[in-house]
Amino acid sequence: MNEGGVLRIMKTMHDYPPGLIGTIAALFGRTIASSHGVDWTLDAMIAEQQCEFFRRFDPQLDRVWVAMDGSLCLGALTIDGPRSQLGQESARLRFFILDESLRGRGLGRQMLTEAMEFCRTRKFARVYLTTLPGLDAAMHLYHEQGFALVSETPGTFHGSQFVEQTLECSVE
Repeated sequence: MNEGGVLRIMKTMHDYPPGLIGTIAALFGRTIASSHGVDWTLDAMIAEQQCEFFRRFDPQLDRVWVAMDGSLCLGALTIDGPRSQLGQESARLRFFILDESLRGRGLGRQMLTEAMEFCRTRKFARVYLTTLPGLDAAMHLYHEQGFALVSETPGTFHGSQFVEQTLECSVE
């Protein structure tokens, strides 16, 4: 990030930076289309899932880390806290994406470290995430935090031939 760049933590919906849903959907679409050949349905899925998440955002359970350059969002990472009433017993790490211009500077590691610390302070027992094979830098960060592969979903992923992987870790 340049001198004006900052990592903001969204703790309530009052902290929501305008355009975040569209920006994150677009970042995922461009990035994963380039690396994995997905189609437009990925953008739609990411946007729909973010809308659902933000509508039920609970500051006791949820956080969003947003990489900002002035008013421009260039990345994010979300912790979607456990909700037993929805059958979600573990927290979910979601929507982790960084613009290429920010990669390799330690920002992803910082975001992930802060997110896992949030989970520890909230005493969440487990955290899981879904990802795709071939995202080696992200996978390296996940392994550093103790995530391990627990399952793969066969079939196509938004028009590509990749399988979706689920990783999980205990939070202690």
